[in-house]
Amino acid sequence: MKPIQTILLAILLLSSCSKEDGEIINEEPQQTQESKAEWLSGSWGVTFPIYGGERLDSEVAGGYEYRAGAQQIIDELPATGHIITNLSNFAKSYYFTLRGNENVDIATEIDEALVPTLENEAIIFDVLQKFKDAGKKNILYISVNYFDRLESSNNEALNTAHTAWVAYYTNEFEGNEYAAYKDLIQGFILRTKEYTDGYWLDTTSVLYDQGHIEDFVQMIRDADPGCAISASPNGAYFMDENDEFIKVDSDGVDDKDDRDYKIVSFEGVNNYQDFTSGHVTPLAQGAPPNSWAYEEFTMPAMVANPWDEYDEKVILKHAWFPVRDKWHVSSANLIFGTEDAYRFTRTLKDANAGVTFATTIDDINNKGFMMAEEMIIMKTINDRLLSNPMPDFEPYVRPEGAFLVGE
Repeated sequence: MKPIQTILLAILLLSSCSKEDGEIINEEPQQTQESKAEWLSGSWGVTFPIYGGERLDSEVAGGYEYRAGAQQIIDELPATGHIITNLSNFAKSYYFTLRGNENVDIATEIDEALVPTLENEAIIFDVLQKFKDAGKKNILYISVNYFDRLESSNNEALNTAHTAWVAYYTNEFEGNEYAAYKDLIQGFILRTKEYTDGYWLDTTSVLYDQGHIEDFVQMIRDADPGCAISASPNGAYFMDENDEFIKVDSDGVDDKDDRDYKIVSFEGVNNYQDFTSGHVTPLAQGAPPNSWAYEEFTMPAMVANPWDEYDEKVILKHAWFPVRDKWHVSSANLIFGTEDAYRFTRTLKDANAGVTFATTIDDINNKGFMMAEEMIIMKTINDRLLSNPMPDFEPYVRPEGAFLVGE
């Protein structure tokens, strides 16, 4: 199949995309309606990861300059409209960037290892204020799988913290871990709501499986009524005319990965979120973050219909692309280059969808700053977007040797 034929097929396949559970949906392109995620429509953003808990203390002691790193983004990337940063760590979700909490004194009632010092807590507020003053929208990342990863830690101090958490929700919430966790996160939201515009909820499967996800989202809405929320326990992927997942067989002539992977569609999958999480097809399935299949299927679908509708709820299609072959790992292989990153950005901005790059932070040379090679790419995108006239991007061409299963 030729590239242009596949692009047309991708647009036609909008009527045969499927939720992961196999439910078929048929949708027509929607007009933009009033939404709390309106500000994300046509916005390009980057990620500014900040550690939490005792890890934040140790990194700052080791030379991290987060405030200067945030200022660099403001100075070098004025065209960015939003920033994703952290309330909790990406992988170690039990570490929080805040020490204070409106509902519970975590340091004394649970364990001090989970939160930073008061001095270092000020970092997240200073960073959020800097971005806000620069006219950028703040999205806080929250991993909401309770403290499951704390329990599985081999660190004795963290095992002690988990024991303290169990004792806390047993004594204070009659053994109801969800109620205790909901109360804890609410206490953080109440402190950050003046600085934030949206929340990106990750690892939502536990809340979803237990039937708590909608209640949890409503808690956030009640605490911060004007916010936009992304919460996607399930993904959506493209399917063919036989209701089978369309899969990529090869990414090119030098593809040494035999795994076949599905192609994410970034459709709305529930009516309690305002914008899609934008998670690409899991990297662990063999999908590169800049997969050619996204250019032939995913992005044409977003261009054709940047706003989705699920059960009468209008949802903005938002994509979050890691620039490396591991999420938020600065030492991982850099995958995106300048031209494809600009093409992805310009295509989705022009369509009034939302796009974020999962950029990483240097932890060796310029601690607390975006990795230098990533900044070069983002700076080029920024400068092109601000040019008049704005330069065209290099046209997409399917890589030699790339094909779908069955082609």
